[in-house]
Amino acid sequence: MANKYLYIKANDSANLVDKYIMGDISKLDNVEMITLEKKNIKNVFLKILQKIHLSYKISKIIKLPLKWIWYDFKKLNINKNDNYYILVPTGAFWEYSKSAISGFHKFKNVKLVLLIFDTIGVNTPSGRLINTLYKSKMWDHILTYDPNDAKKYGFTCIGETYYSKPENDEVEVVNSDAYFIGGLKPGRVDEVINLFDYLHKNGVNVKFDVVKNDGMDLNYKEEGFNVLEQRKLYSYALEQTKKTNCIIEFLQTGQHAQSLRYFEAVCYNKKLLTNNENVKNLSFYNEKYMKIFNKLEDIDTEWVKKKENINYNYNGEFSPIHILKIIEEIDKK
Repeated sequence: MANKYLYIKANDSANLVDKYIMGDISKLDNVEMITLEKKNIKNVFLKILQKIHLSYKISKIIKLPLKWIWYDFKKLNINKNDNYYILVPTGAFWEYSKSAISGFHKFKNVKLVLLIFDTIGVNTPSGRLINTLYKSKMWDHILTYDPNDAKKYGFTCIGETYYSKPENDEVEVVNSDAYFIGGLKPGRVDEVINLFDYLHKNGVNVKFDVVKNDGMDLNYKEEGFNVLEQRKLYSYALEQTKKTNCIIEFLQTGQHAQSLRYFEAVCYNKKLLTNNENVKNLSFYNEKYMKIFNKLEDIDTEWVKKKENINYNYNGEFSPIHILKIIEEIDKK
């Protein structure tokens, strides 16, 4: 029996997870990127019932069971002569819910694999998902990128294998010394502003794109400090990243694993300024091109500004194709 993979896409993550993180696996013959299609119901009463049952607003109040009955699993053409792994990123889990995803258990030749791309314990979708994970027996495998979470919760760690560099994606002409993009969560505002001020006052041509929370009153104004009302698509962030000399990674409290900034630095041969001590343990760490700061005074602003020829000799090591190998190795044990 052949191994096949169905990767469930989430509509709101198409520009990040599905394309840039998992894009490489979409090119494989044994992988199909899918969405769960709702059944075409003509009965007016049942159509209303379907809408209510699948309502995201209602699901935030009460967890309704059996949502899978409204999805057309027959359209997936699951062949009983093959083995299937259903890959569910956390974004898709939130979109369809445990109640809908559990419908795959109708098939005897499938295994459900949850892919966690956030750090548990911080203010992220996955961080709020942990109780659901433990209460559910539905997963055959739970994979995480965070080695700390893998050890703490007994998940399988996929390490650095979750970034797909687009083909023919050329690096842009540099127009800034340093670039940061991220959210302004409560308790983090002053830290982000202080970091910008320190760099700016030391002559660094710096650009910050910060997303403020709803209802947050932010009066800080300075050239290069851009306050966004809502998140930009990842394609925008990547475009700005490719135009900078040094990428800034500023992890929030409780996060210990690398963010996408590390992968971008390696793939696009950029300097990385980070507050992540664990970067020293990563496979592409280079003390010449990656600097760690615990306090602002640790930052060498001349290093940030200095233009250098950088080459990490990246050759596809981050590709999520390796995740499929990890899953198959688990099942051999």
